[in-house]
Amino acid sequence: MSLNKRVYQIFITLILFSTQLANAQDFIWAPDFPEGATIPVLDAPDQNGNNQTLSSLTGEKGLMLFFSRSFDWCPFCKAQLADITAIQSEMEAMGFNIASMTYDSVETLKIAEEDFGVGFTMLHDEAVKHIDALGIRNPDPEPDSFAYGIPQPGILLLSPDGTILRKFAEESFRDRPDLTYVLEAAAEL
Repeated sequence: MSLNKRVYQIFITLILFSTQLANAQDFIWAPDFPEGATIPVLDAPDQNGNNQTLSSLTGEKGLMLFFSRSFDWCPFCKAQLADITAIQSEMEAMGFNIASMTYDSVETLKIAEEDFGVGFTMLHDEAVKHIDALGIRNPDPEPDSFAYGIPQPGILLLSPDGTILRKFAEESFRDRPDLTYVLEAAAEL
């Protein structure tokens, strides 16, 4: 292989790597709310129709609030729900309560609670006001779509006063944050 051809291959490889790295760095979930920022007011009905706020949801150290597309039709969300249900006792032992938030109706959340044996609060984001306030609405579904108003999934670890301690999200809705990292971060707080 000639030196020019090898240099060209290295050059192309570097360009492709740089493009992939730039694309990966372009994704920032909830970009207007970095770690250290305070979330907008949290006020939403739960799976029982009772209104919940940050103060009613938080544990001694805070709250793990995760946003999902739907526990009705999204298989990735259902898998995540089962995984998070499995770590609930570990999170609570570290002082963090858990709550989910979707655009799902209260009735749908109640069914999911029963089907998955969920022991934490599941919030209905009326008019997707929290999703919009955080800037995490998935822009793809059209207004006439059944999926209009779904968030880009992600997890917030919040202090009792609503300060974002850690954020976890993946660019693709098919991928969800590794809960090992969430548990490690919670243990460090």
